[in-house]
Amino acid sequence: MSRRSAMFMRARQPIDSALPLRGYFLSVGGMLVCLLWLANWSLPAQLSGRFSEPDPARPPIRIHSDVKPPERVVIDTNQSLPAPSDKEIVVAHSPVAGDQPDRD
Repeated sequence: MSRRSAMFMRARQPIDSALPLRGYFLSVGGMLVCLLWLANWSLPAQLSGRFSEPDPARPPIRIHSDVKPPERVVIDTNQSLPAPSDKEIVVAHSPVAGDQPDRD
């Protein structure tokens, strides 16, 4: 088979790169789900351990910090925006250096 005929045959085949990836994830994901079901069915249930139930003799652990968090920032969105000053308007409408007006 010549190189040209191989390239022609390859060009005629539809190219769908997402399909093999989807098939891979479906097959591997399905296998993992089946393994989880099998492990759940075959392994014994978890026995109640020493730490699974709360001990009334031990107090709950509470962690406090001496560092105060920053003050809360309140943004009032009901106020209108401030009007731009005259200086900002002049700067915004001034011509840029190098711009020449068109002359007919």
